[in-house]
Amino acid sequence: MADDMPRADEVTNLTPQEVADRLRRALKYVKPQDVIVAPDCGMKYLPRDVAFGKMKAMVAGAKLLRAEYS
Repeated sequence: MADDMPRADEVTNLTPQEVADRLRRALKYVKPQDVIVAPDCGMKYLPRDVAFGKMKAMVAGAKLLRAEYS
């Protein structure tokens, strides 16, 4: 592993609730149907298990918010 890559234990993932909270903040500026949930850049530099955890939290957070608006 490259020296500049973070170790899995050095990177924390957001919880699904934290993801949903961040998405709610976006709703102050855009309509719910216009929100696109996507990872930010830089995922390819993370250890695979950390990136997968971030993706899982993103999906779960989007599901939480989707349930509120459907």
